[in-house]
Amino acid sequence: MFGLFKKKETGCTISDKVTIAENAKWKALFSAWETNKELVFIFWFPDSLAAAESFFQAKTNEPVTLLTSREAGSAHLQDKQLVFAEHHPLKSREDELFAKLNLSTVTVWSSLDEPLFQFFGGERMIDIMKKMGVADDEVIEHKMISSSIANAQKKIGKTVTVEQLANSQREWMNKNCSL
Repeated sequence: MFGLFKKKETGCTISDKVTIAENAKWKALFSAWETNKELVFIFWFPDSLAAAESFFQAKTNEPVTLLTSREAGSAHLQDKQLVFAEHHPLKSREDELFAKLNLSTVTVWSSLDEPLFQFFGGERMIDIMKKMGVADDEVIEHKMISSSIANAQKKIGKTVTVEQLANSQREWMNKNCSL
């Protein structure tokens, strides 16, 4: 009745695309860029950005737009399709940036061997997926995955009182997580 009892949607919708291995993620990002060279890839950590720069430079001489999350707020990105190449461990940080950028939908690429997933048993997930016949370069996308990632980020957020900045996701997890 009048939508009073419907669950209210808040923030933006996140579509997670997950691979087993990081190298497969880089290849998938490159393939997406080859299809749409206007894509802008956003990174939360400088080390991830540096790894992407190395990967893309080895694959092409054409310019690829790779930015840190701090650079993502600039006006020249309006009307561009933004792709996040990793999650921030804190959902609140992601939500703040998505709201600042006025995004209604976001695509985030991850791999199960990233530190965020390792913290929550990524090795077990990799083993299960391999037993199910999932190839290293296969992309998995499902609402349950996005929901699980968001729940893990919220769990981390409950333990962080003062965030210490870091250059990589692994360093961030080491400095900030006490789960």
